[in-house]
Amino acid sequence: MKSVTKNLLDESVIKQLAQKHFSGSKVCQTEELTGGMFNAAYLVTGDGMPEETLVLKVGPAHGVKTLTYEKEIMRTEVEVYRLLENLDIPTPKVYAVDFTGEVIPGDCFFMQRLAGRTWHSTKNEIPPQAKPALMHEFGRCNAAVHKVSGGWFGYIKEDERFHFDGWGAAFSSMMGDILADGRIGKISLPYEAVEAAVGKHRSLLDEVKEPTLVSFDMWPGNVFVDRKNGRYTISGAVDFERAFYGDPYADFTSAVTLFDDVEREPEFIAGYEEASGRILTFTESDRVRMDLYRLYMAVIMCVETYRFDKAYALAVRTYCKRRIKKLLKHL
Repeated sequence: MKSVTKNLLDESVIKQLAQKHFSGSKVCQTEELTGGMFNAAYLVTGDGMPEETLVLKVGPAHGVKTLTYEKEIMRTEVEVYRLLENLDIPTPKVYAVDFTGEVIPGDCFFMQRLAGRTWHSTKNEIPPQAKPALMHEFGRCNAAVHKVSGGWFGYIKEDERFHFDGWGAAFSSMMGDILADGRIGKISLPYEAVEAAVGKHRSLLDEVKEPTLVSFDMWPGNVFVDRKNGRYTISGAVDFERAFYGDPYADFTSAVTLFDDVEREPEFIAGYEEASGRILTFTESDRVRMDLYRLYMAVIMCVETYRFDKAYALAVRTYCKRRIKKLLKHL
């Protein structure tokens, strides 16, 4: 996917980065991974590195336009990998991090290459009878993320401007930031109606008392699936850069193209309950909050279209505006 935020590197620069972090290494081959929508990423193959092939992930160049919540977003991802490394969810090892800007004008890091391919790219190959086991495992992975508690509500950043004592204040600020970005970008949206919906249900948001780690991006493009001995398993999850501390039920709304209504996914629920040790229930308040999170995701998807080509941006905005209208009617 083409995006103005992708910081594309020449092979010579990739070799410089590898030499800096893995002294004596020799890069033999690089290959751009084109599936991402925000960062640039490369397969880097060579000698003298922790593994024969690593993934180099590269954040936007300094000065390139990004959204407010995307400030230092790659540092969030690295921090979440650290938080999850000893939990029951497969994530890649991070081998080297470079936030210095010495070689490239931006952030980057080297990580392990996961086995298999994304669930999204293999969905037409996976037989229907294999899906229940994968959904059960997916539920366990979500539960593992939710075992991490935070010290505040809001985005996982050093800047305390993103930290809040309550979930209502945090979510209101998060929505306010993306709406402000939309206004600056002159994106056509029902701004006042969205703000009114959040304000109307502020008390329901404040019912969430414990700040829990939320991926908010566990869609099939970020979940890897591998086939061994005829059995499909989840081999890893990536791209936790949009993570925050908030309501864990927000993760049940971001699994786009896997399911829309978590309450209709018995295998996911069973896996989640097994791993979390608690029964997963859904009250009317939970359902309202989940619609607010769906609304937030739709607004983000609409506002971020400034960085894509015109045809794709138009298609996404058209879809998101229909979804926003429907959600506002519910709320």
